[in-house]
Amino acid sequence: MSDFEIIDTVAGSAQLKRTGRKTLAISVMPNGDLELIAPEAAPVDAILKKVEKRLRWIRTQRRLFRDMNAVRPPPRYVSGATHRYLGRQYLLKVTAGSPAKVSLRGGFLHVEVPDKAQPEVKKALQEWYRSHARHQFQQRLKSWRTWCLDRRLPLPHLRLRAMSKRWGSALPDGTICLNPDLIKAPSACVDYVIIHEICHLKHPDHGKHFWSLLSQLVPDWKERKQRLESMEL
Repeated sequence: MSDFEIIDTVAGSAQLKRTGRKTLAISVMPNGDLELIAPEAAPVDAILKKVEKRLRWIRTQRRLFRDMNAVRPPPRYVSGATHRYLGRQYLLKVTAGSPAKVSLRGGFLHVEVPDKAQPEVKKALQEWYRSHARHQFQQRLKSWRTWCLDRRLPLPHLRLRAMSKRWGSALPDGTICLNPDLIKAPSACVDYVIIHEICHLKHPDHGKHFWSLLSQLVPDWKERKQRLESMEL
């Protein structure tokens, strides 16, 4: 991954990654970073020209993320705070008890910890999210095993990985890396991310064949993607 400057007060510096893909992919990350994934032989001048054509879109995306981040308070880990699970919001109920445990019942996320301090509640809740993410994601990946076998693709297997800029990624050996925070999103958005990565087992880049396959498997993927990007997770 290499850095270079784009002469634009909005675009700023961009992260450039070269792969075997055939076309340039431009992404604006939630923190405002610009990520470019380009073909190995693409000249920097040609990349910059394409980026310049997308500057209006880049500005819009950055404004959206900036506005979202400006109004989003940091999560709280006290009774009465709200946290999401599979798209639904639940109120926390924090009580003292040992050992630490979390349960979902009666529309509440019950967190029992020896010390009700927020760092302890956060730790218990994060472990609960990770455990449920592993179970939910593995079940969804299993449903794609036959599809992959029929196409002589590697069988998908899960790896949970905390990522600040993306929800998932796929490796050639069938490893599907998923962000455990994805478990907070609606099921339709979870499925979209998983199927997106499954498609990469057949088409590693974001070329036209990839988008064609994704559209075939998830006709409303654009709506799901937009919903995921607009959620406060």
